[in-house]
Amino acid sequence: MKKIIFLGILSFSLAALWQLPLSFVKPYAEKYLKGFKMDNVSGTIWNGESEKFTANNKFTGHVKWKVKPLESLTSLSLSSSFNIENNDIKAYGVASVTPQRTLLLKNTHFEIDANYFNSLQKQATLTGDVTGNIKHAVLNEKDLPEIKGTVDWREAAVSSPLLKLATGDYHAIISPKAGNLEIKLSSSDAPAELNGIVTLNQEWLFETDLTIKTADKGLAPMLGLLGKKQADGSILVKKKGDLKPFIGK
Repeated sequence: MKKIIFLGILSFSLAALWQLPLSFVKPYAEKYLKGFKMDNVSGTIWNGESEKFTANNKFTGHVKWKVKPLESLTSLSLSSSFNIENNDIKAYGVASVTPQRTLLLKNTHFEIDANYFNSLQKQATLTGDVTGNIKHAVLNEKDLPEIKGTVDWREAAVSSPLLKLATGDYHAIISPKAGNLEIKLSSSDAPAELNGIVTLNQEWLFETDLTIKTADKGLAPMLGLLGKKQADGSILVKKKGDLKPFIGK
């Protein structure tokens, strides 16, 4: 009898919590999820919406979500389906937040206008459409991301004082490997034929093992500066570097 009463009280408490107006919970959520801000909210924790959702002052868009109770219980995290949209970015999938403030993504699809990246840097002008599918990802502030998925940059072009890259399609397969992150790169219908791997380790040090080949006479001298020319005319690019200065680590 006591078990039945306890389960009844627990069920009532959870139901009451899920039905709390989002406007009531908003200040606590923003305090817990630092760097995130929600404006013009409606709905409940269970099924909510923010017309203006801001993440780390770098993204502002319209966000909708619906909590997945069974998945939340089995994963010991707050799990929900979500939909994000602004002028340059669209994404939908399943996201979970753990008590350790780790973000988990599953079966997530995104579409990004390359113009978005022009607002983050001024070295080059990028055009094209970036689309991707993330089967699984683990993201937090301290560790190297664990990602399994694919990214396509279609009708991609780059223009800068040092480099002008005509339109082409590029493909990346991202997967965790032995504690590192491995990115397999390739291209099609592009001015530069690209094949190889970029590896990123836990210290945010990267290593490239790429071959690049082009018939573009204007592009060839620039690519020649990147590595050693091979017998078939391709350039072998074997480089090591540190990404920490670029990501604030």
